[in-house]
Amino acid sequence: MSNSIPDPDEYLKNFIRCQRDPWFFLSNGVFTQDQVDMENPIKRYPADWDYLYLMTRLWEQNKLMAVPKSRRMTASWTFLPLQLWLALFKPGMHCAVVSKKEDDSAELLARIEFVYKHIPESFLPKELLPKLKNGRMSKSPPVMEFDNGSVIRGTAMGADQLRQFTFSSIFGDECAFWENAEKFYAAAKPTIDGGGRMALVSSRSPGFFKKIVFDQIDNPTYNFAEVAPVVIKTPMQGVEVWKNPKNKFLVFDLHYSANPVKRSEEWRNAVKDSMPIREYMREYEKSWQTFEGLPVYGDFRKDIHVSPTRIDPEPGLPLIIGHDFGMSAAAVVCQLVGNQLRILKEFIGMNEGTKTFVPKVMGWITQTWPAFHDNDTHFIHAIDPAGFNRNPTDATTCANTMRVAAGCKQIKPGPMLFEPRKNAVEHFLLHIDREGPGLLISEKECPLIVEGFAGGYRYPDKAIDIEPNNLRPLKDNYSHPHDALQYAAHIARQGKRTGQQVSIPSPSYGFGNDTTTSTNEIPQHRRRELGQII
Repeated sequence: MSNSIPDPDEYLKNFIRCQRDPWFFLSNGVFTQDQVDMENPIKRYPADWDYLYLMTRLWEQNKLMAVPKSRRMTASWTFLPLQLWLALFKPGMHCAVVSKKEDDSAELLARIEFVYKHIPESFLPKELLPKLKNGRMSKSPPVMEFDNGSVIRGTAMGADQLRQFTFSSIFGDECAFWENAEKFYAAAKPTIDGGGRMALVSSRSPGFFKKIVFDQIDNPTYNFAEVAPVVIKTPMQGVEVWKNPKNKFLVFDLHYSANPVKRSEEWRNAVKDSMPIREYMREYEKSWQTFEGLPVYGDFRKDIHVSPTRIDPEPGLPLIIGHDFGMSAAAVVCQLVGNQLRILKEFIGMNEGTKTFVPKVMGWITQTWPAFHDNDTHFIHAIDPAGFNRNPTDATTCANTMRVAAGCKQIKPGPMLFEPRKNAVEHFLLHIDREGPGLLISEKECPLIVEGFAGGYRYPDKAIDIEPNNLRPLKDNYSHPHDALQYAAHIARQGKRTGQQVSIPSPSYGFGNDTTTSTNEIPQHRRRELGQII
């Protein structure tokens, strides 16, 4: 084993090169955090992707930049470290990271702090870098202050926040969904007119960001053709670039096909087939539509997914009962028959707790379908995972109350996050084979479920209330039975994946790396090609 000590001159060379070259810093000193990847959440910045190199070089050369993008393209994880690069290597910088709410901007600033704390010591020792005041970011308000006079500040959208300071650089994240985007832009004009930087990154949605992208700031409406005002350059697959003549923004239109990992027809079809077409078009293709007021399940067809008569359960297969707790408790009785999830009955409780509501549900089932009576084998209960938390007043849990009050035995938690719950329902909703649709609902016994599918269960009516990365439906009388259905669908999908055969008389189901290899440099021949484009 070698005990050689790294040459200090190499550290100094790295520092000096970082001062001159933000790409050198990104490709050698930045690690990102992927919260979706449970096995490998910390990853080296993917410097071998050409579009990121081009985007960074264009940012260097253009102080105003707008990036409409597909989902998960590492755009924010590029512009956030670039704010850090300015703060570390350009003393006296005052940078802003702006989001819809201060809590969201604090999360963005926490990503920058993560990058700062994960700069490899083998590349740049901490002794060479400006020190962070108190060793960490302050959270209220979110600020990172360095001893070289640079500051990075997290702030919410709006005019008042920006007018308090003069910024060297402003980064706005998901600004297509800001209610006060126009006021933000007006307040940021001193920064723009004074030669400061502004980079705006967002998924597509009608709003002021769309006006910036298409150089239509003076247009009183959002209903204009989505056409660039000048000739578009296409330097590589998935990237379109143009410079707006009036507002002077360089537009970097970023499609998922710019990422070599996402170019194959197989990848595209896998993503497209796994989600509703409207959601796919907004998040991956170049659609500027919004989810404003739209139903959660856009692929629902009443003529396909609804039975006008009551559906009785099949003997020999357990009933899966989804439960949503609260003062408007709900229970939804389902059964998985082959590849089809059948929704047999909904129950709604008003101002009724678990102790009385669940026994009523179980009593109705055993009286209506007497073949289903064995709590050990005939029923699987899928509940909100919060139902396993203890009540601070009496140390009980909803799950334990279900066991004591109604004899429930098999109680399983559904997913805590909305996306996997919705995906479980859509798995059945989107499936159809020779035996029929993957989802079948009894209209007579499940009126709220049907009305919810038909549009009652919907996203907020105002675009401002729609979080692009945290999309949630309205909480109302439709949401409770649909939450219960989602828990049941998740458990049913797990059983379907096992493929376990169920025998009579004891029926049961068997429920039980996106590692990026990066290089530090874009190959020299590609740098020459991209340099010609730039």
